Amino acid sequence: MSSSAYIYVSGITYSFTGVLSIRHSLSLKLSTDADSSAGMNTVSGSRNQPDKVVLTVVESDTAHQNGWSARMLQAMKAVKYNRALCTVVTPAMTYFNMLLSDISVTQDETNSAGWEGTLTFTEATQQVASAAVNNNASTTTNTGSAGTGTTVSGSPLQQLLQRAGIS
Repeated sequence: MSSSAYIYVSGITYSFTGVLSIRHSLSLKLSTDADSSAGMNTVSGSRNQPDKVVLTVVESDTAHQNGWSARMLQAMKAVKYNRALCTVVTPAMTYFNMLLSDISVTQDETNSAGWEGTLTFTEATQQVASAAVNNNASTTTNTGSAGTGTTVSGSPLQQLLQRAGIS
């Protein structure tokens, strides 16, 4: 298979010597115990997981020049360590805001002048902060209806005795 996928990072396009396979993962985390009102066709607690695309690539010096595969591996390592946002372009889809989250490389006798490996790209999603609700709060909740206020006079000791029914 010829290079059918490439990545674009900070104005640089990285094409590979060969792309052996492309795996797309678009998943939804289901929340089966979430509240879904009658008549609705969505479950409110389910949410999309970050998209992933895994490229199995081969890099070889024989197709280019000596040291090409090592430089490409160093470039991918730099993209990963710098957490650079990538655009991943495949024949099926184009992904934006992807991070190179995993690099797995094999060097063996079948590719002695390079390497074969997988590059896993994961979508960088913005986490939306939600207000935490503490249902186990030890403080009382203000409901907004304090009732009619009364004026209490006297010293604190007199007020305490008065509330206790001792005049």
